[in-house]
Amino acid sequence: MNILLWTLQILLALYYLMGGAYQTNVGKLPPAWFKIVPKPLWIVIGLLQVLLALGLVLPPLVKMMPQLTPISAVGLILETLVVHFLTFNKFMFKAFVWVLVPALLAAFVAYGRFVLMPF
Repeated sequence: MNILLWTLQILLALYYLMGGAYQTNVGKLPPAWFKIVPKPLWIVIGLLQVLLALGLVLPPLVKMMPQLTPISAVGLILETLVVHFLTFNKFMFKAFVWVLVPALLAAFVAYGRFVLMPF
């Protein structure tokens, strides 16, 4: 179980790091999104995503406050869902899958690190 949780943590961290890095590069985002949320807020959301992604793997690696890992996973779930519902006006299944799958995996990591295999 520990190996599965570590694998998910690393994969989710990479996924969210790439997304956060893309989001902080505001010049490449679709212009319609800036009508919903201003550019500075997109940068803050992207930086938050990067910090939470690092929180999935760094605290247990350096053995300082490993309880931040499940908290980071919950934060990523909330951040992902909020950004999705801010940017998409109508329900699109294909877009929602890209939100739902990582959110469910992050929920499993949070549950695993809170209950099944805490550090």
